[in-house]
Amino acid sequence: MPRFFIILLLCLTGHAMAQQPIFSRQQLQQDLNYLDTALRELHPGLFRYQSPAQFDSAVQATHMAIRDQMPLRDAYASFSSLVAGIRCAHTVLVPRSNWADTLRTAKFYLPFQVFFIRGDAYLVVNRSSNQDVHPGDRLLSINDRPITAIRDEIFRHLFSDGYIETLKYRQIHDQLFSYFYNCFIEQADSFRVTYQNAGGETKTITVPALDMTEMNRNVFANPVNQFFLQEARKQKPHSHELSLDKEKKIATIYLWQFFGGKNGAQARAAMNRFMDESLAKISRSGITDLIVDLRYNGGGYDNQGQALLSYFIDQPVLYYRSMRTVTNSSPLLAHSSLSPDDLKQVRDSLVPLPDGTYRVPVSVNPTLDSVRPAAQRFKGNVYFLVNGATGSTTAEFTAVAHHLRVGTFIGDETGGNYTGGNGGEFVGLLLPNTRMHVTIPVVRYENAVDHPAQEGRGTIPDYPDNYTITEAVSNRDTARELAYRLIAEKRAKGQQ
Repeated sequence: MPRFFIILLLCLTGHAMAQQPIFSRQQLQQDLNYLDTALRELHPGLFRYQSPAQFDSAVQATHMAIRDQMPLRDAYASFSSLVAGIRCAHTVLVPRSNWADTLRTAKFYLPFQVFFIRGDAYLVVNRSSNQDVHPGDRLLSINDRPITAIRDEIFRHLFSDGYIETLKYRQIHDQLFSYFYNCFIEQADSFRVTYQNAGGETKTITVPALDMTEMNRNVFANPVNQFFLQEARKQKPHSHELSLDKEKKIATIYLWQFFGGKNGAQARAAMNRFMDESLAKISRSGITDLIVDLRYNGGGYDNQGQALLSYFIDQPVLYYRSMRTVTNSSPLLAHSSLSPDDLKQVRDSLVPLPDGTYRVPVSVNPTLDSVRPAAQRFKGNVYFLVNGATGSTTAEFTAVAHHLRVGTFIGDETGGNYTGGNGGEFVGLLLPNTRMHVTIPVVRYENAVDHPAQEGRGTIPDYPDNYTITEAVSNRDTARELAYRLIAEKRAKGQQ
């Protein structure tokens, strides 16, 4: 599994904010009031990591940051910081709905892909024409700003559950460091880059800002990238797949994304079909050690995580402890995917609670019922590979599976909160003047797990994947190698 990708940035979502509109103080205050009202009216986890007084202060600070004749880029920076403070990965504010369309004519981009390992930043893809910088060189500063200060400022605006940083790193690793630098640090014509090469020498170069077309061309034209590209081409991408290594006697199920049909029933059926077929093949092979690769799996239908769990348990278990909302009748729910009949069912079925919120009953959401073991379940040793991009439904699965100790976890902290997040149904709104788009979840989930020592963190792996930059640039799958070593060690102990 490659830790980072060669991204053609024309395919990314982003907004360069070139030729950006300018807004009056009154317009921005109207938009902020609208956003404030929507969050308070809809968001069930608004005060999960902050008190009402803290949120009030954050809103007031955002009002104070508004100035007259403010460009969209600056307004977005202020508003996104407010939304990021909710600490919810599913609450997302974007400056325009059609981000990708604006990238084609954008400029002011840093022509390097940046990757962090344990707080240190490295240049892993050289998108400039300069041939002095090689993949794996350590990045120290940009335009005399220390890279740690740049990272911390960008992180203030990124959306992630609780206090999890692995998801934020994944956002800037594989795609958008240059974009976020543009949004939240500066729009520069050139970049003075200070770095340390493999020989330990500290060097400084100046490279011009580039647009997407030129950067994409340089990725393949610059000879310093050739080894990296060659190694990356060896990596076979998987969506969902079973691999049987009969020599090692190890099976691997790749679930790098959940899959399914047009609704939850079709999604569950697809997961059950895939797992039934995969476990039948594993059983016929006589293999008793299974790796389940969930890295980069950003989620899917809730019941797909439950369906997956059913193959690793031997008795019925609760998956969710509860779900609740803060409204059953807000007019803003009309901006969700719920039909008029659905909205009527919500009004009639949600159970009022003493604190003014509403409990979602199992009659409305069957995933609140117990998960029962599958007829054909796996009874051997299971090793789950996870990272910061293991999120949403997949992070709920890993939390419950970790709580039940159905397998060994290897990799990085997952990108979803261990005790639960917010999701289920979403309201999408356009702020009236700037047309920034906000997505607000309306259901708060509580996973059926014990409370961890640190609230607001993801599933912490039993064995961290402590890879080096040399291993990363060589595209070595050190997490898988670690799983192989653990399997070998367990077998050796069993033979003693």
